[in-house]
Amino acid sequence: MHEELQQDCIPHGNLKSSNILLDKNMEPCITEYGLMAADNPDHRQENHNSVFKTDVYAFGVILLELLTGQTVLNNGLDLASRVLAVVREEWTVEVFDKNLLREGASEEKLVNLLQVAIRCVNESLEVRPSMKQAALAISAIRDDDERSIDVSDLSTTRSFVGI
Repeated sequence: MHEELQQDCIPHGNLKSSNILLDKNMEPCITEYGLMAADNPDHRQENHNSVFKTDVYAFGVILLELLTGQTVLNNGLDLASRVLAVVREEWTVEVFDKNLLREGASEEKLVNLLQVAIRCVNESLEVRPSMKQAALAISAIRDDDERSIDVSDLSTTRSFVGI
């Protein structure tokens, strides 16, 4: 949606975890899209990039919520600040929700997702990725995970079949 509506300068404008619902197949449905779009065409033109980068920041905060198990205050500024402080002290693993680690989530994948989230919440608009770049990075992490699962399944099949 973000890429398709960017030409019309319609960002989400209020992206937060409570605006993401899951359907019966656990597919995400985004609510309240575009409710905060600017009315003034001149205003839209001048802030075109920044409004979309604000959505990217909000997406980064949602990733941080998922990774840490913590909630946000102040539009996510407090959560982003806390996470960045922990990461700066090189206690990266300490930032993750212990339930993720207990359930066997790959620490490497969590760190990779954390890196995407940190890029998304960067204070500099120019440094933040586009939503498409963030999605591609997450897809690459997921694809790497699926490839490693496929390889382990293959080795199990070989040993089972006696190859």
